Amino acid sequence: MKKIMLTVAMLALALSAQPVLAAGGSVFGTQSTAVAIGQGNANGAITLGLADITSFVGTFDYGMSKFTTGRLKLGFADANNSDLAISLGAEIRWQVWSVARSMANKSNKRGKSNLSRKANQKPFDLSIGVMTEYLSVDKKTSLLTSSSFSVFQFGGFLLGSHSFVTNGGKMITPYGRFNVRLEDTNFENTSGKISNSDIEIGFTTGVSYQFTNTMNIYGELQMDGNDGLFVGIDFKVM
Repeated sequence: MKKIMLTVAMLALALSAQPVLAAGGSVFGTQSTAVAIGQGNANGAITLGLADITSFVGTFDYGMSKFTTGRLKLGFADANNSDLAISLGAEIRWQVWSVARSMANKSNKRGKSNLSRKANQKPFDLSIGVMTEYLSVDKKTSLLTSSSFSVFQFGGFLLGSHSFVTNGGKMITPYGRFNVRLEDTNFENTSGKISNSDIEIGFTTGVSYQFTNTMNIYGELQMDGNDGLFVGIDFKVM
């Protein structure tokens, strides 16, 4: 009986040491439409994540070409009374569909039939991309015990959006992102180490509002293991 009680107590201690990040997911959110920012342009962004993990992150976007945008990400997260977690990430996305470009081509090809012009018109802006993220969390459960948890993610995503102009001339852009990624998790405490790799999927839907010509406001709902609300702003740097 004593052995059973001791085993149950040890199991409870091990489970209580596990951080809430066990489900994985991103602490960054999406905070972007599908439209490329253009070669040589740069944007900065600040985001607050009110999800399973509370996070505060910053991103830097740079236009590598007319339709290619690179992004660097740095985040700080608080996971279930753990020590402050630091997360790093990067992504590259390519805009493959452009509503503005297809409309310009349409106006330049007035001699074509209506059927041909409609076939060339894109219904929304679309980007494809690759991403990677890393997050590490340390948690002290007592003076003598502690645990650590890390997540490495690598995958691809589709990002779609469509812009509408308000009566006041401001742009409102609903967007959505779907990702498929390999998620490698590692949990370690005084009892040992557990590692696991899985293919995961995630979905984000949100809206961007053009506050000024150089600043946009974002709000989105993320469902990818770290589920919740993300809000933020981005601004033109150059």
